[in-house]
Amino acid sequence: MQTQKTPTKQHFMIMSVIIMITLTIFLWPKMRSNANKNTPTAQAVKTIQAKEADKNFPLEISGFVRGENRADIAPMTSGRILRIFKNEGDSVKKGEVLATIETIQSDAQVSAAQTSVDALQKTLIDSKKYYNQLVDQTKDNSGSSDEEIKSAKRARDLQIQAAKNQLISAQGALDIARASKDNSIITAPFSGTIISINGREGGFANFSMPIMSISTKNSKEIETYVSATNARNIAVGTIATMYAPSGQPISGSVTTVSTGSDSQSLKTLIRIHLDDSSDTIYLGDFLRGEILIPNLQQKAVSVPRNAVISRGGDQIVFVVDENNIATEKSIETSSEHNGMINIINGIAVDEKIVIEGQQYLINGSTTKSYESN
Repeated sequence: MQTQKTPTKQHFMIMSVIIMITLTIFLWPKMRSNANKNTPTAQAVKTIQAKEADKNFPLEISGFVRGENRADIAPMTSGRILRIFKNEGDSVKKGEVLATIETIQSDAQVSAAQTSVDALQKTLIDSKKYYNQLVDQTKDNSGSSDEEIKSAKRARDLQIQAAKNQLISAQGALDIARASKDNSIITAPFSGTIISINGREGGFANFSMPIMSISTKNSKEIETYVSATNARNIAVGTIATMYAPSGQPISGSVTTVSTGSDSQSLKTLIRIHLDDSSDTIYLGDFLRGEILIPNLQQKAVSVPRNAVISRGGDQIVFVVDENNIATEKSIETSSEHNGMINIINGIAVDEKIVIEGQQYLINGSTTKSYESN
């Protein structure tokens, strides 16, 4: 009887190949995953080249538009306000009546002064007649000596002069009373626009206390305050650029730099003349703008504000080299304007600075960078 043969060597080889293929199919994804884990991933970032900071620093300023020629109008007498003929914003001409003050007291003063003048004039006439008669009587007296006649004339002259002095004083009081009455009418000292009214009809106006303000409308300026440090770098004639509420730029120039600073705010007053030939701004408008002043004493590098991040309390930026390796650098900043920040220590001009994606970087990270337009 014929016995069954054992598996041949060929059968074992086939089985081995099948097992190897099966293992490869199951282990291949895991092998690829491990390979990917060992390969560093490049982080996409946006970069920009650092530039040297501008030589001039734009100092931001703001203020309300005012007329260069302004006046606070106050009565030269006290009394109740009878009429106010103008409103805020009204245009007026020089000499135009703005308001009137009650004149009852002034009328009484004029009347009393006039009565006193009339009485003294009559007294002077009567005194002249009386003392002239005394002199004539002395002359007619045959027993009177020349000395007695001279004495009578001196007495007459003294009395008449005293009466004249009293009359002069009374006439002065009358003139003052009349002037006071005239002061009850308040007029515009120059042509312009009423910018504020502090009194009201029926209210009381005090002597020399302003009841309204007037300003020229063709010659405009703004007043603003800057720090004493910045004021030292501003001179008369320095150019300023302001912006109207519509956004239109308006050129200006510094006309006044105060010699001292306010004792409380420690700010210095600056006046800027506005070249508004196109009449795009009005009295009372609020303007913003800038003055260019000399920048830092030392050189600085300018980068966008969003390039700077904070880690561990320090300000840092990431710099990418020619091999696309990111390096963390600590920096020292100075000033900031319009989204740009000036750096005085830490980086150099033309270095490639990361401005987007740096929050995902660490020192030595591989990057895939593209430059900002």
